[in-house]
Amino acid sequence: MAKTAVVAAGVTETSSVNACGADRSIDLNELFRQHRHHLIRFVQRYVRNAEDAEDVVQNTFMEALRCADRFSGLSKPSTWLFGIALNLARNQVRRNLAHGCEVLDETALEQLVDAHSDPAFLIELRQLAMKVDAKLNDLPYGIRATFEAVLEGESTYEEAAQKLDIPVGTVRSRVSRVRAAVRAECA
Repeated sequence: MAKTAVVAAGVTETSSVNACGADRSIDLNELFRQHRHHLIRFVQRYVRNAEDAEDVVQNTFMEALRCADRFSGLSKPSTWLFGIALNLARNQVRRNLAHGCEVLDETALEQLVDAHSDPAFLIELRQLAMKVDAKLNDLPYGIRATFEAVLEGESTYEEAAQKLDIPVGTVRSRVSRVRAAVRAECA
């Protein structure tokens, strides 16, 4: 039985040729050089974290090194390697979920930050909303009801006129007056 040395990531392992004489040995060093970057991208789609993806890929090569003698040769070595990576990636996702949260990398967190989360801006918006509410509450009931029917009810002017039993021109006039009053208050 011939012995073949396999070196990957600084670790040496021996893979053997089976008793029938068929060469089932794999060159993990070459697989590492050819597929490491592809494996990282492949795994990162599952784990969604660069550090976890690196760990999974490293563990993939360690597992391949440990099990190289059991490689049956029924598939390409790269297919076998990607299968190991997929299983380890699934395990990593399960571990992350078991910890109650998904680990996010820095770039994902930066994308979640709201650009309008400035406290001064939010206070200004709240004050503006309070002014608009106060102005709407000061309006006579008929005008406020018309405005709310059109804007909050998402009705057309014609539908609001039918609901309130008033002419369409009156609806347009009332909505226009409310908008002008709010603009004047918030200018």
